[in-house]
Amino acid sequence: MANGIFIATARTKSALIQYNIELCSLTPKDCIPLEDKETFRGLCADGCRNYKRKWSCPPYSPSFYDFTSEWNKLYVLYMRINTDQFSYIKNDYLKIKAANSILKSRADKFMYKMAMQHGRYISTGSCRLCKPCKCKINMPCAHPAEKTYSFEALGVNVSGLVNMCFQEPLLWYKPKSLPKYTSVVCGLLTNELLSVEFLKNEYFRCIKN
Repeated sequence: MANGIFIATARTKSALIQYNIELCSLTPKDCIPLEDKETFRGLCADGCRNYKRKWSCPPYSPSFYDFTSEWNKLYVLYMRINTDQFSYIKNDYLKIKAANSILKSRADKFMYKMAMQHGRYISTGSCRLCKPCKCKINMPCAHPAEKTYSFEALGVNVSGLVNMCFQEPLLWYKPKSLPKYTSVVCGLLTNELLSVEFLKNEYFRCIKN
């Protein structure tokens, strides 16, 4: 596995926010031991309001093994923001929400561009191409070829993936307990060999446009 790390910034109305981006190059087969679709489907059924209400979520999402079968490279993107940069926001939950908004918008924009040119991507959450998802109104998916899935929806243990690829673990928000940082995880599937330097340059080119 090859890794790289770089730093980027995002300007809000109140501050210039710095965030870390780490990349890990591996193969989809490396993640197969982390797949447990039945367990994660059960967790979604018990605790997620999107269960059976989005075409990109369980029980409609495919297994990681099936979804990645035609690809031989996986570039995992792990983005983190330290929450102490949001001191101008008083509510801890809103700090997390603001930080995740920065990360998700940039991750999705970058991964969408990379997927258009190089393969397919695994998103930071459920597919957001249609609002609402056609599943909620009993209609077929409007964009079956472009629909995205998260690692969790594909049955992958994301905490295990992060522990396998990176040094900093996932941290979770709990009421009255603001984590040191919040993060998002996504991935690019491709059959091309892409260098960390290439992906870094493409990232900065993408978010500046």
